[in-house]
Amino acid sequence: MTLKEYLLEWWIRPEKYYIKRYLQFLRKEEKFTFSTPIKVLAFWYRGRKNRLGSRLGFIISAGCFGEGLMIEHYGSIIVNPKSRIGRNCKIHGNCCIGSDGGYPDDSPVIGDNVDIGQGAQILGGIRIADNVKIGAGAVVVKDILTPGVTVVGVPGRAIIR
Repeated sequence: MTLKEYLLEWWIRPEKYYIKRYLQFLRKEEKFTFSTPIKVLAFWYRGRKNRLGSRLGFIISAGCFGEGLMIEHYGSIIVNPKSRIGRNCKIHGNCCIGSDGGYPDDSPVIGDNVDIGQGAQILGGIRIADNVKIGAGAVVVKDILTPGVTVVGVPGRAIIR
């Protein structure tokens, strides 16, 4: 990114600017919570992340996602703190990843390179394999153990690409 592009982005501040800032605060919180524990800085970045997240509609706890998280749109992304999502996950807006409300409070375990479409919901203590695409509006409540499939529908069903 050139200096001109950087200054233009800083001046205009499109939605991607705020999403990028949110991800920076999330990663700083994770750094100062887990790898280099400094409680004051972890608290500081958690506050910055949560304030910006309330404007964007994001509720994501530190330690849920692997590296390479991409958020494509702002708007209501809720992730249960017990969920574990692999590297290079791409999430579109209005998604929910969490418990199905039952006991025990189980949350999903999602593999690497998963693309989660607009309005998708992944609920319960399920497992999703690597390289899976979850379609817009899909509600996934069962394990998807075959890598590289596309999941669509309510309830989510795997289709081979």
